[in-house]
Amino acid sequence: MALSAAVLALLISVPVSAAPNRRSEDAVRESVLRLAAGDVPGARDQAQVAVAADPRSSKALQQLARAASAALDFSAAEQAASRAMEIEGLKPALLCLRSEARAGSGDFVGALSDAEKAVSISPGSARSVLRRAVAKEGLARPSEEVLADYHRAAELDGAYAAMHDAAISRLTPLRRPRSGLGTFLGLLAASGIIGWAWTRSRRQPEAAPRAAAPRPALPGSGKLAAREALRALTKAVSLAPGPEETFVLALDLYERLTGARHSAEAGFVGLPVGMDAFFARALHSDPERRFRNGAELLGAFRSIVDPAVD
Repeated sequence: MALSAAVLALLISVPVSAAPNRRSEDAVRESVLRLAAGDVPGARDQAQVAVAADPRSSKALQQLARAASAALDFSAAEQAASRAMEIEGLKPALLCLRSEARAGSGDFVGALSDAEKAVSISPGSARSVLRRAVAKEGLARPSEEVLADYHRAAELDGAYAAMHDAAISRLTPLRRPRSGLGTFLGLLAASGIIGWAWTRSRRQPEAAPRAAAPRPALPGSGKLAAREALRALTKAVSLAPGPEETFVLALDLYERLTGARHSAEAGFVGLPVGMDAFFARALHSDPERRFRNGAELLGAFRSIVDPAVD
């Protein structure tokens, strides 16, 4: 009888304990999508829901750190990253998150310490090298030393080339001295914290009527697995510079993942796990709620299929 009662208690406890985990995972996915779309307050709210549902989830804590940094609440970001490290240890991705938060709050000594630990663990991590460059710049290290790190980060990952160019503009001698505020904002821009705000604040002018452009399409043919679709979308992202092309590209992505055209009446059928929320935004009936360009679409899709881990 005692054994049966124990087994019964275990069976009852499984769905109860699994429910918070599912709530946490769903909230993390929604937070990732909202952050990719520029909805920082919404992303932070969902990350907080994820942590509340599962306080021991490193994934939820990491997303909270990202969303808090985007909201310029660096103290909360640092705390979330530190809590994640208590669970997973000193991993480069977590050290970079905390380094970013510390740099944002002006603690460049702490930021450099975290970045150097991350580089020592993973010398080929572009993100770790970039964090080290930002921290060194904040500490007013020699410009040659700082630019060497920005250059190395760009070598490791071409996505950081623009940050390298911006650093050259800030740090090249004989240029006009910058104010303290200008230096601080430059560092924030270099770390990517305020880039989303700048992008959201710039609206493209109304385009003049033009001839219909070719339909954006993923390369190849036939049904694709999620990672295959990610590779194909990476190649096709330039075909979607605006919201209309992005919507068409999202339709094609849905068709290649499911093998069927999307129907608003049928909903989202046949998708890989975790894709519902992504396509709910990508194919939303309200154009204002969709992704604005192929880069946003790709970023959100990559966050689900292949989350960044250094």
